[in-house]
Amino acid sequence: MESSKLMENLFDKKTLDILKLFLTKNDQEFCLQEIAKYAKVPIASTYRIVNKLVEVQVIERCKTKHLKTYRLLKNEKTKFLDSILEQKKTILDTFIEQVIHNQGITGIILYGKEEKEKANLLIIGHNVESNTIREAIVNIKEAHNYLITHLVLTEEQYTQMVAMNLYPERKEVLFQR
Repeated sequence: MESSKLMENLFDKKTLDILKLFLTKNDQEFCLQEIAKYAKVPIASTYRIVNKLVEVQVIERCKTKHLKTYRLLKNEKTKFLDSILEQKKTILDTFIEQVIHNQGITGIILYGKEEKEKANLLIIGHNVESNTIREAIVNIKEAHNYLITHLVLTEEQYTQMVAMNLYPERKEVLFQR
């Protein structure tokens, strides 16, 4: 079992989600509401967890007039946490990096379960340049022998199809603009 999965099984998922946010965006400052939004953790839990992380000197509180922001401290504790929680880049991460410059894309959703050699993606957006997507899929197939099947939908089409229960399987948002 890889270390990040072990950590998720041993520790509170909400705390790990907040830690991962700070570790991946280690040069940014966030207010409490942003932390809750990006980590997808309720605001009350975020408040409790952030205060604990400040107390153990993993993040620091920065006060400017009436606004409190938080940022990652650069110390041995955070280096250790980063090494433990370091996530390896997946094939789907590579795909997303290749297509996110396509401004028409507003979201990418993994539909169903990612398998060893393939994944099904729903690409949401307006005026999505399909050549970019096809090129990235071919690159992934050649480099990793990994098949990505995709469907491009507008946000309205996706919303309607979900309402009609046409996508009942598991969905995971991989990218959202």
